[in-house]
Amino acid sequence: MEYTVIEAASRLSREHKPFIYAVILKTEGSASRNSGSMVVQADGTMHGTIGGGELEAYALTQALGMLVNGQKQRHLSFAVHQGGVQAAGMVYLYLLSCTLEEEQNAFIRLRQWEEAGLDHVLGLQLQPTPAILGLCEGGATIGSVHPTFLEAAKNVLHEKKPHFVETPAWTCHLSLPVNPHSLLLVGGGHVNQAIAQLAHFLGIPVQVVETRAVFATKELFPHARSIVVQPTLKEAFGQLFTNRYTACIIASHAFDQESAQMLLSGDITYVGVLGSRHKAKMLHEKLNLPPETRETLFCPIGLDLGSETPQEIALSVLSEVMKVFNNTSGNSLRNQASRLVVVRGGGDLATGVIIRLHRAGYRVIVLEIDKPSVIRRTVSFAEAMFSGEITVEGVSAKRVESVKQAFSVLEEGFVPILCDPAGATLSEINPICIVDAIIAKRNLGTKITDAPLVIALGPGFEAGKDCDAVIETKRGHSLGRIIRKGSALPNSGIPGIIEGFGEERVLHSETSGIFTSSLAIGDLVTKGQVIAKVGEMEVIATIDGKLRGLLHNGLSVPPKFKIADIDPRSDQADHTTISEKAMAIAGSVLEVLDGFLHNC
Repeated sequence: MEYTVIEAASRLSREHKPFIYAVILKTEGSASRNSGSMVVQADGTMHGTIGGGELEAYALTQALGMLVNGQKQRHLSFAVHQGGVQAAGMVYLYLLSCTLEEEQNAFIRLRQWEEAGLDHVLGLQLQPTPAILGLCEGGATIGSVHPTFLEAAKNVLHEKKPHFVETPAWTCHLSLPVNPHSLLLVGGGHVNQAIAQLAHFLGIPVQVVETRAVFATKELFPHARSIVVQPTLKEAFGQLFTNRYTACIIASHAFDQESAQMLLSGDITYVGVLGSRHKAKMLHEKLNLPPETRETLFCPIGLDLGSETPQEIALSVLSEVMKVFNNTSGNSLRNQASRLVVVRGGGDLATGVIIRLHRAGYRVIVLEIDKPSVIRRTVSFAEAMFSGEITVEGVSAKRVESVKQAFSVLEEGFVPILCDPAGATLSEINPICIVDAIIAKRNLGTKITDAPLVIALGPGFEAGKDCDAVIETKRGHSLGRIIRKGSALPNSGIPGIIEGFGEERVLHSETSGIFTSSLAIGDLVTKGQVIAKVGEMEVIATIDGKLRGLLHNGLSVPPKFKIADIDPRSDQADHTTISEKAMAIAGSVLEVLDGFLHNC
């Protein structure tokens, strides 16, 4: 039985048997999987998978046709129909008939790298001519590599993510046949034996550490990349390779506080200790971990699956490890639709809401205008409408051009931002909740019937009529209050007071024109300094401080339009993180949404 596609391709190549290598180049919208490859033999035998079902049956038929007529390559597209939705997603495939000696030799070499556990990149070149290319850690190559491929392959090796390069002159799909993640198993008991067996089936390399030779044999761990036995774990750890793609499972009597500190001081993603909640409490008390390290330690380990046997525990533990590796929620896919939220607007307050929802496991799609006029651009996902992508407090947002692309970007862990100020795509997205965070001080079209739950921020909305709940956005005692009936406090037009400054710190245009500035958010300015122009009219700083907000260059603005924000706290002002106001409002949105789903 072959566990990998490369293993099957290598065997067929050694036997000089023809086969088709099929790979997913890219997907749009909803698809059963976003990457995958398979090998098809002339008798219809398949190795690997690209998602199963109708897609795989279609690819099989096409592959067998190629083997019969001798066609070298085929580009295919397959429309995914789900739940009565036509073309809910698209899958783009490439099929290559591997009959040439150089192609077969390439797969034999790739298998050698795979068996050695070496990180490497498989490049499937589509144009100018079909070819199998490869780059291995250490610099070894396969095929007629060139600088463009080498640069792209090095990036894939560094980022540990597959990449599809599509240019007029060169097209290549670059993948990572060897799983970039690995497991370090401390202890050779029944649970770790079961974990090693399941990890091999999943294609995750394993290292085993023990202080007792009888529990660390090749018979117990036949597929382990390495087995290290030393009198102490400290000595053993010095012979191992770990990085941020490593997860450690500890089930050993020899495990001690010193060993834990050694592992947690490294770059390991996950350190799991087999034990009870009582053991977990004692472990945390002894280690006294800082907050940033505490998130790495898991005890007890595994997801709540009701596991009893070593094999069941292995499934539970590896499920949790994959959840951490892939940075996903671990929730049932059946309930995924109930965690889809649309936020209208991507300004600084909206971004606070988006980030908190994202971190709480919700899938958020943002609707914006094409050229948003937000000024706190360093903490506003709306800036992605100009730059294409922006990261705020570790959460990245990316501009998309369709709902299909939005769902693809969600699968990649990004927050998608779509140009749709009128909400025309809402019926296609079908969210459980809509948050109107435009902060226009009036309702621009949101209706209480737009989704099962509708939340609005600030004045201009009436709870029970326009939406289900309104969140107070005015600074003061009522900030963040959840209003179930009635409206938020009316807009006073007066900015919040910071160190005695209110209206002075917010600058408006005196005339209409194109906004331009040579300064950047974060720059310090002095009273009387020219910080920008609207047309030919100069914009003068009214106070000393730091530019916390500044309109995007090139936008056309009317008179009395907000264009800049100066924070009088100067160097003490933080222009790179979400404000306390945004976080408070976001917490209220999360409370309303969680409460709604809890009562459904």
